[in-house]
Amino acid sequence: MWQLSVSLVRVVTLAILPVCLHFIIKTLLRPSFSKLRHLPGPKSAMPCEYSVGPLSRPSIRKLFPTFVTYSRKLNGEINAAIQQSSDGVLESVSLVGQELRDFRSRTSPLSFEQCYNGILAQPLAGQIISFINPFIPLRWLPVSANLNFVKAKSALKGMMTELIEQRTSEVEKAKELGTDSGLSDDLLTRMIQASSVENQKLSKDELIDITMQVIAAGHETTASALLWTTYALSQDQKSQQRLRTETINLSANDMTAKSIDELPYLDNVIREALRLYSPTLIIPWEALEDIEIAGVRIPKGTTVQLVPAVTQLNPEIWGLDVETFNPDRWDHLSGDCLSPYAMETFSNGPRMCPGKALALLNMKVLLVGLIKDFEIESAEDKEVEFRNPSLTLKSKRPLQFKVQRIGEAP
Repeated sequence: MWQLSVSLVRVVTLAILPVCLHFIIKTLLRPSFSKLRHLPGPKSAMPCEYSVGPLSRPSIRKLFPTFVTYSRKLNGEINAAIQQSSDGVLESVSLVGQELRDFRSRTSPLSFEQCYNGILAQPLAGQIISFINPFIPLRWLPVSANLNFVKAKSALKGMMTELIEQRTSEVEKAKELGTDSGLSDDLLTRMIQASSVENQKLSKDELIDITMQVIAAGHETTASALLWTTYALSQDQKSQQRLRTETINLSANDMTAKSIDELPYLDNVIREALRLYSPTLIIPWEALEDIEIAGVRIPKGTTVQLVPAVTQLNPEIWGLDVETFNPDRWDHLSGDCLSPYAMETFSNGPRMCPGKALALLNMKVLLVGLIKDFEIESAEDKEVEFRNPSLTLKSKRPLQFKVQRIGEAP
C-alpha cells in the first residue's frame, strides 16, 4: 500500500487548463444563452443545456475525447509517482502539465505556474485585499501583496494574448484551407470560430478578459470540487466501491459522453460532494433595484455575498444528517431541498454559472478514471482544518491519501 500525499487541486490542472475555458462571461456570449432551460429542483437542474454557441450540449460533447486523454495522463502520472517512490511516501506530487509548467511568455521571465500562483495562491494579506477590494478599492496601495499580484496578472495577460493570437492564426489558416483538421480541440478555439459570426463577434480584448476570468474562477473551483469529491470517497469505502462497480463495464475505448451521463450513482456522488464541500465559498450579487429580504432592506447597487454553505449545510432543509456524505439522499428528495435554491454551488437563475455542464462532464470523466484504476483511502490522522481566509474551499495542509492500483497486492 503506497501512501500518496497529493494535492488534486494541482493534479487536475493537467486536464482542465488545456481545455482552457470552462466559465464564460455571459454578457460577452449573450447569444449563446438565449434559450437557457431552467428546470426546478437541484437534481433536475444539474444537466443544464444551452441551445447554441460553444457551451451548447453538442459543443461540450465534442470536448469529451480531450477529457479522456487527460484522464489517462493523470492516471499515468500517479502510477509513475508511485513506482518512483523508494519508501512509498510522496510528500508532494505536482502534476501540472509539463507543457503549461514550462510555458513562458516572450515578454515575461515568469512561467505560467508562477503567474497562476501569484494570482490564486496569494499570501494572507493578498487574500484579504482580494476580498475587500470589491467594496473598498485597495489594489492601488503600494504594498508587496499588491505589487506581486499586479506583476503576475500583467504577465499572465501577456501569455493569454499570445495564446489567443496563436489560436486565431490557426483558425484563420484552417478557414483558408477549408478544413478544421489540425485545430486545437479546446473551447477557446471554438469561441474564436463562433465569433466569426457577425452577431457573436468578440474582440481580442474581450477574449483576453474572458480567459483571465476563467483562470481566476473556472479552473480553481473545478479542481477543488474534484479534490473534495475524492476526499469524500476516501472516507466512505462503501460508496467508493459502489461507484467502482457502476463504472466497471466502462472501458476507455467505448466510453462516451452519453454513457457517462447514464450513470445515476456517479451523478449522486458528485451532487452530494458539491453540496457538502462547495468549492465556491462566496458568490457576489448586486441588487438591481431596492428590495427587502427577511425584513432587511437592500438598496439598489448593494453587493450581497451569497454563501452556498448557508443553505447546503442547513439541517432545516437537508435533515439532521446534513453533514453526512450520503449520495443516496438524491434519490428521495422532498420538502425544501427540492427547491433550486437549496443548492447554490453554481448559483441559480439567468446568471447561473454558464460553465456548469462543462465542469460536471469534466469532473465525471476524471473521477471515473481515478476510481476505475485506484483504490483511494484517507490517510488523515486528524480532522481536516479548512484554510481561512481562502477564495475556494481548501484545507490548511495538503490532504493525504493511501493509493493502491486496482488488482495489486498491498
